[in-house]
Amino acid sequence: MALSNAQRRNIRYTAFALAGVVALMVSLFVRQFINPEKLDAGWLSIRGAVIFDAPRTLATPALLDLEARPFDGSAFRGRWSVIYFGFTYCPDVCPTTLALLRQVEDSLHPAGGRRLPVSFYLATVDPARDTPAVLKTYVTHFSPSFMGLTGEFLDVHRFATQLNTPFRKSLLPDGGYTVDHGSNLALIDPQGQFAGFVTPPFDVAKLNDLLEVLRTRS
Repeated sequence: MALSNAQRRNIRYTAFALAGVVALMVSLFVRQFINPEKLDAGWLSIRGAVIFDAPRTLATPALLDLEARPFDGSAFRGRWSVIYFGFTYCPDVCPTTLALLRQVEDSLHPAGGRRLPVSFYLATVDPARDTPAVLKTYVTHFSPSFMGLTGEFLDVHRFATQLNTPFRKSLLPDGGYTVDHGSNLALIDPQGQFAGFVTPPFDVAKLNDLLEVLRTRS
């Protein structure tokens, strides 16, 4: 039986209404992760991430960048920053982590629009050996855009302590030493505050998911 014009109009209106409801539901679902008041704890846990309810203010660091210029943390502003504490004499964990972070860097969408830039840092826990020049050669081997931080021991220690990253020198049988250190990734928000951290083991896809959500939050 052929439908009347009125029936056809009613069907179209119903279809449009259902499409609107579906679009609204999708929008609300996406907003839960893209711009929520608080990121879902389960979603974060799967990605090994902890985001503080209130970011922690950092004291102004007194460090040096790869060009031996004073670093006061102002470069953190206007972007998300990922900081890994390690050192150039690290035999395995540090180079493995930096290689993985290069993959994460390559996987991110280009900055622009609502997407803020993301910077990656190696902050040394062995400043006696890791001068700016040594650190620069090391980190740029993994990515030309990676940055590094060093400085006087006490200044490095204060910075690491603020970011909940312990480290200590450990003597070796041959008279040398290594440095035992925490392996979390510290997350610095666009206001230059300590926003949270990611625990190992790290996964490229999961870190990508996390950073893409964080960098598009207003």
